[in-house]
Amino acid sequence: MPEVTPLMKQYLDTKRQHPDAILFFRVGDFYEMFHQDAVTASKVLQIALTSRDKNKENAVPLCGVPYHAASGYIAKLIKAGYAVAVCEQVEDPALAKGIVKREVVRVITPGTLIEPELLSPKENNYVAAVTWDFASPIDRAKGIGLAYLDLSTGDFRIASAEGWSEIEAELTRVDPREMILPATLEGKEDRTAPFLRRRPIRYVPPALFIAEQAEALLKSHFQVHAVAALGGERLSLIAAGALLGHVQETQKTALGNVLTLRPHSFGEQMRLHPLAQRHLELVPAAREGAAGTLLHLLDRTVTAMGGRLLREWILRPLLSPEKIAERQEAIGAFYDDLLLRTRLRNLLEKISDLERLIGRISLKAAHPRDLVALKESVALLPEIQKVLSGNTAPLLADLLRSWDNLDEVYRLIENAIVPEPPPTIKDGGVIREGYLPQLDELRRFQKEGRTMLTEVELQERRRTGIESLKVRYNQVFGYYIEVSETHLKKIPSDYIRKQTLTRAERFTTDELRAIEQKLTGAEEAILALEASAFEEVRQDLALLAARVQSTAKKVALLDLTAALAEVAHQNNYRRPEVNEGMTIRIIEGRHPVLEQLGARETFVPNDTLFDPPAQRLLILTGPNMAGKSTYMRQVALIVLMAQMGSFVPAREATIGVVDQIFTRVGAQDALSEGMSTFMVEMTEMAQILRHATPRSLILLDEIGRGTSTFDGMSIAWAIAEYAHSERLGARTLFATHYHELTQLAGGNEGIRNYHVSV
Repeated sequence: MPEVTPLMKQYLDTKRQHPDAILFFRVGDFYEMFHQDAVTASKVLQIALTSRDKNKENAVPLCGVPYHAASGYIAKLIKAGYAVAVCEQVEDPALAKGIVKREVVRVITPGTLIEPELLSPKENNYVAAVTWDFASPIDRAKGIGLAYLDLSTGDFRIASAEGWSEIEAELTRVDPREMILPATLEGKEDRTAPFLRRRPIRYVPPALFIAEQAEALLKSHFQVHAVAALGGERLSLIAAGALLGHVQETQKTALGNVLTLRPHSFGEQMRLHPLAQRHLELVPAAREGAAGTLLHLLDRTVTAMGGRLLREWILRPLLSPEKIAERQEAIGAFYDDLLLRTRLRNLLEKISDLERLIGRISLKAAHPRDLVALKESVALLPEIQKVLSGNTAPLLADLLRSWDNLDEVYRLIENAIVPEPPPTIKDGGVIREGYLPQLDELRRFQKEGRTMLTEVELQERRRTGIESLKVRYNQVFGYYIEVSETHLKKIPSDYIRKQTLTRAERFTTDELRAIEQKLTGAEEAILALEASAFEEVRQDLALLAARVQSTAKKVALLDLTAALAEVAHQNNYRRPEVNEGMTIRIIEGRHPVLEQLGARETFVPNDTLFDPPAQRLLILTGPNMAGKSTYMRQVALIVLMAQMGSFVPAREATIGVVDQIFTRVGAQDALSEGMSTFMVEMTEMAQILRHATPRSLILLDEIGRGTSTFDGMSIAWAIAEYAHSERLGARTLFATHYHELTQLAGGNEGIRNYHVSV
């Protein structure tokens, strides 16, 4: 067996602790990777693969990246689905006895990113955990707990459900970048729900999911005597504890920005079936490009926080007409006052991402410029308060009553940090003069020392008569006196040779050595004091994280309501009436996205009326490309926009609250799960008919196409009858090419036929 060097032994010991991550092992100015990590990383990063001890028989594969450019390389590895363990030198190499001590300071995974350059500003970045009775067959799970956390903002939520459909819908909304499950499930597909397997899974130690350990972690982190104080069901709390333990292990630090745990109730918001979310094109299906989605249309927000809140409103429409009316009032206040809206949006545009800034500060990852960005944003808060003063819309009035200008945050940073600091604390020059007397004294000495060097240079010129004599500095040799070879005969006997060059010699003297010693010591002391003072300011700011997060939410709400007012003004939207009734009445409704895509033809407005029980199921017929699917989606989007509190693309609209939106549109198979196109259609229809209620809105397009004509028509007929019957009685739009279905209107009150003409 080949001999292992101390460095490689240290690497291998560290790698054994992080087998599932690519280890970035700090060696001087580089992060180096060895063995299989090097082979994998060189392919993903497209960098040269070389080897350590290349002349030996068992050469070790090696590749590396410069430490100052590491974030770009880490981003590529994360995007490719890998985790990266960052192993730093944790002692000064100059002071180390033997090999430099190294430790993994953080494990970066797709779900635990906090770096702004690795995150999408207007998207949350969640990591999720799901727990159930892992020993039972997956289809017999009687209770399921879900937890998800965005580490960059501190948003931590839990939810519980009896069955998988609600968990699947919630995960579709949240769209976590990764999910954690116990390693005991790895490779056991029959023990994991199919929709979970379609997501990126990271298997973690099963001990994290043990109830006692999970609950102990929660109690310790949130400082409560019993987990019941946090709310939520037991399984969701176990999932939360497992998730908290996993994230603490990857971050190697206290999660100072994770301050609350929010239980989510499925009964307070409209439920969007995962298929409805996709078919209605509410948000981008992938993380590239949002064009053609409702999110893209409505996003006129000017802050990252407002953009994230918009996505939340779209995917979580409300059920309470009172809460919807509050949002409408706030949007209306900005809609009616162009000057107010413009002044507010101009101010908000200058505000940085407060949630993620305080997140990085709390997690000890903030740089000096992050603190200045926070200060400059906070400085705008009094002006925003002044602009909004006197606003009577209930939502805005409540927001103003608890407004916090964060004066303490501003003072802390203003007193301590220079207005234009360097990128990192290691560069020095970060702490403001007057903040720390000891630091000011050292800086004064440093200035005097430089003056002393100038005086030494003049003194030595006079003493030797060498006018070209120079006192200079470099990192290798420190301070020296340089004399060209033509004047070497004039040098005094007390000059001590330091270095010989081609045409000059470099010397030092006892006096110069003494000054150098003082200056070098001062520089090291200055950097140490600056680092200590910066850390102190960062800790003081972290104690104010809850206040910053609260203000960030208020800023997001202001941004979003003003943005929706801007969209309504530009696109000629009107405020709908939303009530507890069953009627959906839309006059001159338009498809919000299609009318803005710049089509050659003008979009023709259409009316819609559901008025149960007299008008409950609408059968749409018409030729291909007539617009049946567009019309159905238009109705659903108007309902959804109304219940998220937005104004809608219609001349007039009355919306009786919808509890769920279901869609069955298009043909697709799921061959990996052994399901044909027809089987997928029937399975989805069974889910819809099982979970819909009389308050639901169902959109069905061409049901029964995947089989023979008569069988398909029989299935479509039966589904239409059931949807209309008293057993379900949901408000349903049913587009079909089976013209025979129009006969249903003859014998059933509440079914109406509509024909779309080209």
